Amino acid sequence: GTLRTTVYKRNVEQQYLLKVKASRQVLAEVDKRFPTLPFTMRHLNDVRSAKLGISECVNHGLLTPYPSLHEYSGKVAHFKCTVLLLPSGTTRVTGLSIPEYFKTDAQPDEETQKILTEIADAEAKKAAKKAAKKKNKKKKK
Repeated sequence: GTLRTTVYKRNVEQQYLLKVKASRQVLAEVDKRFPTLPFTMRHLNDVRSAKLGISECVNHGLLTPYPSLHEYSGKVAHFKCTVLLLPSGTTRVTGLSIPEYFKTDAQPDEETQKILTEIADAEAKKAAKKAAKKKNKKKKK
């Protein structure tokens, strides 16, 4: 089944006079504590009344729900790392390397491989052009 949404964000462009007291309390707390950031229901002071009040806020567009994502029932690995996005290229700064047991022997099909090759060639051409430009700049100095 689908998972219940518990993450919301205030839609500051939308205004509406709420009728239910619990909804007004939830909206006041959200405006005070999370004016522009997403929040979970467990961060609210009174979760029980928040469950009642959030529905009216969502129905009138005052809060935007972020639906829960769920994975398929197979094996899933999630690796996080920090990267630097520089003009010279992308560099991984932190994070673990992928363990051997997560490597696969599967190869992309011909069409996907063709696209990947085109992307790699374009990036290599771009890097070579940038290196040549940088080299010419140094010569002029």
